[in-house]
Amino acid sequence: MKIVFQNENGVTVARLSGRLDSATSPAAERELAAELARSRGFLMDLEEVEYVSSAGLRVFLVLAKQARASSRALGLCSLRKEVADVFEISGFSTLFALFPGPEAGVQALSESGPESAE
Repeated sequence: MKIVFQNENGVTVARLSGRLDSATSPAAERELAAELARSRGFLMDLEEVEYVSSAGLRVFLVLAKQARASSRALGLCSLRKEVADVFEISGFSTLFALFPGPEAGVQALSESGPESAE
């Protein structure tokens, strides 16, 4: 799992690539949670995520709880069909603001703030 962070219009965009599974989830969770704590708005771009296991879903759940507890805006964008299906089947698609691409996500999260994560 590789994660690259960029700041776009006051929103931290985390571009994830690779597999989010039991081997990569602990390090990814630490890295993402630390960056989320420093961010006003946080968008995870999943365009290059090939696979998400149950351990990977746990990472997203932890981040969603952290964002709500600290009133930070959180969203996901560019989910591949396979990843979107996992989110839909697990019910996780209701936990996040979902956007078709990073531009839409950055615009929404920078304009509307924490309430957009609901």
